[in-house]
Amino acid sequence: MRPMLCMVGGLRLRAITCAKAAPCHGRGQIRLLATGSSDDKRPSTAKFRVRPTTPPPRYPPQKAPEPILFDEPAVPFPHRTANQHAAFRRGSRLLSYVLGVTLVLGGTVYVGWNKLSADAGTTMTSPSSPPSTSSFSSLESLYADLKKSVSDSSASQTAQFMILALKRSTTIIKAVALCVWDYRRVLNAKYASKEEEEESLRNCHLRSAQRLLVALQTNGGLYIKLGQHLSSVILLPPEWTTTMRPLQDQNEPTPLPELEVLFQHETGKTFDEAFSWLDEKPLGVASLAQVHRACDRETGQILAVKMLHPNVERFSDIDMRMVTILVNWVKRVFPQFAFDWLADEMNKNLPLELDFRHEAGNSLRAQKDFAQYKSTCVYFPKVPWVHKRVMAMEFVKGQRPDNLAFLAEHHIDRNRVSQELARIFSQMLYMHGFFHADPHGGNVLIRPRQPGSRSAENFEIVLLDHGLYFEIDEELRANYARFWLSLISRSSPKVTRERRKYARLVGNIDDDLYPVLESAITGRSGLEGSDNKNPTGVKGKQRKSSLLDLDSSSRLSDDEKDHIRKTVMEKEGLLVDVMALLRRVPRAMLMVLKINDLTRALDANLHTTHGSARPFIITARYCAMAARRDDKERLTARRRSEGISFGFVKSYLSSCWNYMYFYHGLMFLERFSDIKAYFGTWALYIRAMLSDGGFDTRAAHLAASGVFAQEEEQKKEREAGERAKLALKSDASSNNYA
Repeated sequence: MRPMLCMVGGLRLRAITCAKAAPCHGRGQIRLLATGSSDDKRPSTAKFRVRPTTPPPRYPPQKAPEPILFDEPAVPFPHRTANQHAAFRRGSRLLSYVLGVTLVLGGTVYVGWNKLSADAGTTMTSPSSPPSTSSFSSLESLYADLKKSVSDSSASQTAQFMILALKRSTTIIKAVALCVWDYRRVLNAKYASKEEEEESLRNCHLRSAQRLLVALQTNGGLYIKLGQHLSSVILLPPEWTTTMRPLQDQNEPTPLPELEVLFQHETGKTFDEAFSWLDEKPLGVASLAQVHRACDRETGQILAVKMLHPNVERFSDIDMRMVTILVNWVKRVFPQFAFDWLADEMNKNLPLELDFRHEAGNSLRAQKDFAQYKSTCVYFPKVPWVHKRVMAMEFVKGQRPDNLAFLAEHHIDRNRVSQELARIFSQMLYMHGFFHADPHGGNVLIRPRQPGSRSAENFEIVLLDHGLYFEIDEELRANYARFWLSLISRSSPKVTRERRKYARLVGNIDDDLYPVLESAITGRSGLEGSDNKNPTGVKGKQRKSSLLDLDSSSRLSDDEKDHIRKTVMEKEGLLVDVMALLRRVPRAMLMVLKINDLTRALDANLHTTHGSARPFIITARYCAMAARRDDKERLTARRRSEGISFGFVKSYLSSCWNYMYFYHGLMFLERFSDIKAYFGTWALYIRAMLSDGGFDTRAAHLAASGVFAQEEEQKKEREAGERAKLALKSDASSNNYA
């Protein structure tokens, strides 16, 4: 409280402000004391008090809020702060990249050093040593002649190995990382329409597949094998399977001098000592080996000499570990898209495929399985001698089964080729239980029928590359055969229950994943009753009742492709369920699904005219035989334990009826499809004759053989590949990544 002097009506007043008084319209309370005139020194006794009026009450009563000052920003220098945050994010990304490269480099050095130490500890074995004890010598002795520019010192070769291993790892890591980044960018983006979203995802499939294809071809070896597996999974987007298809038989060859070092180590002979001549141009280059034609110096026999790529085994351990790491990394980023099953299969089967003695044993066993048939079109090349990394086979002159021009030249009916392919692999799967698990077009040859052949047709089917075989037990084989028979039967509540029952037995699949399993096995959009949540089929039409009711074309129509893409391959569709299916089914069933996909692809590439149900009919007839054989074994065991009863007789008659209904009944449909194929071929011939207004018999013959249809399809695939490359380049330039 402090006094103030003022003059009011001749009186000297002393005003005292009370800062702590109650507020009065924003001002303090004032007391006025009269002290007399300015000339009078005595104080006056009169006192005056001026009090303000009381402010009206406030409702509801509340304490006045604290004042908020806006004279300064909440964050000083906001632009500078935002720049600092951006710099921090860039630094964090750079640090993560540096740590990632450091981990890769450290892991490569660690694995590579241990690999070199293990190789240095091995000793050279003579060619006469037992096959089980033979192994590579140290890297110094094996690769001294391969890399002339590298000195003989162990340190130089160690450094070179490290650099090559790091380069291979970096190549595949970069490709996978960019694919993951691309998918995250596309899947998290906002789109104006569903069509725009589907088109963006399709282009992402094309870019990612093309990017990974380049990386796989650059590394070769195990990575080529990985791409071949991806190309055979029909449930993957078609952009992926089509892009990976060149990896089946279009690989980079190894120079002949490098192969000679390997050949001499395995056989103890040089090429000049073993062969009268050897063709420098390879007959074929696969992912793990390549084949050259040669003439044996001692016997004069023309051989196909198969030799392992030298770098395949050298880098196989690091490559397998790197694939496992990348698969686990993708699983962490996209938990729903797990490919660990693929890494497990490769880690298990690759060591067997690297040993040609294992391949020769598979070929011999398969040849004995087919020896029981009086007539068969299949042929297995003879194997005169074999070592772990070098194998000599009988040279067979032929062409791929989808070389329709070759078939037309030798008057080979492509419909009959398709039927015999379905028959051969059905026999392997359902009758033998030991089947070729990699029957793509590069591992199958077609040649005209040879003298003394058991083939009833004018051609033979030659099976190559027997490194990957699988064996399934009797129970799984019989249950899978019954599952196929239920798919052939017309849909009904009982048949639907049987389909789901056998799906659980063969694949451990519940009702939620059943529609995916059915599409994976049949390669079509689903049958009636397969998916209660999506009861309609292509373009809202009613689903087919059985496999026998499918469309007449052997290939998927554009409408059905779009239907499968929209229902199975969409971002929020069944793609997650596809991955769950691949993780859940037994490993043997994975190979069964793979062989179904590959044989379907062979049939589709032949552009047959007998209709898509024809291979299903052949498969069902062998399924009926497998189920009948299993029924006989069960009934025999039941009769021995229980004797003959009314229930036994009922089961026996039911088994006989099912066998007659499927095996003999489907035989009439098979003959009908032969007639249909005959008229379909002639319709193509006549249409080609009349299309140009002339009578060009050669053009009509090529059209009837499917050559023109195949050329048109190959043109579309090339255009799609070019679009993928252009999209990859444009996207790389616009987003500054490769």
